[in-house]
Amino acid sequence: MTELIVAEEHSQLYDLWIKRGDRNLSVCHVDFHCDMRGLLIDRRLGKACFVAEHIPYVHRLDSGSYLSHAIMNGTVSKLRWVHDDFGGRAYDYLHCVKYETDLSALPYRLRGMKRSAPVTYAEQTFEEWGGPFPGEYLDIDWDGIAFAEYDEQRIRRLMAEILERDFKPEGIFLARSPGYCHPNRELFEEFIAGLEAKFQVCAVRLTPAATLPPVESFFWGLYSRLDRSIAKLMHRFGFS
Repeated sequence: MTELIVAEEHSQLYDLWIKRGDRNLSVCHVDFHCDMRGLLIDRRLGKACFVAEHIPYVHRLDSGSYLSHAIMNGTVSKLRWVHDDFGGRAYDYLHCVKYETDLSALPYRLRGMKRSAPVTYAEQTFEEWGGPFPGEYLDIDWDGIAFAEYDEQRIRRLMAEILERDFKPEGIFLARSPGYCHPNRELFEEFIAGLEAKFQVCAVRLTPAATLPPVESFFWGLYSRLDRSIAKLMHRFGFS
């Protein structure tokens, strides 16, 4: 039977994986954001590495980086990131996952990916996506379906992308991510009910995790603003 696990924050999935001792998982990650902050993936070589372990915020384990840590410690070895057309790296400037073809990845590639982990990886839009593969875990961030700026019509269309497909994943994890999703909680609960009916299961709801304190300093704040400005400028001219 397919299990359905529901949480408020996505980092709770990482905690669950570690508690269970899961290894080499195949994951289909449906999300507006990559949740791979601080990671460089060389898709041609099939390996990944951290790029900024010296920056506390970039490297720390939280909902924005749990997949980075899961890949690097061998918990996840196959990953597909699926998002709407309005979503993905073009809308997630600050410390989004880097690819081997990115100009900004060149310094890290030149120094060599010495501490790397194997990963099979792909990024797709909903239009390109055919649903979860057999053996994949479906990992959904609610903002990948109900981003804060979406209207209800668009949200329901994306809900149907999941609920009307014929598939049976190894398991389903759904995180609400309240800081990024649409404020209508009723839609979230409706989606949970739809998943329960589709797979004939009862959702298991995890206890909310403690919120990590912000990493604040004058230099970090200055670095973040400069990094975001440079990233936006690069995206404007077609660079990643």
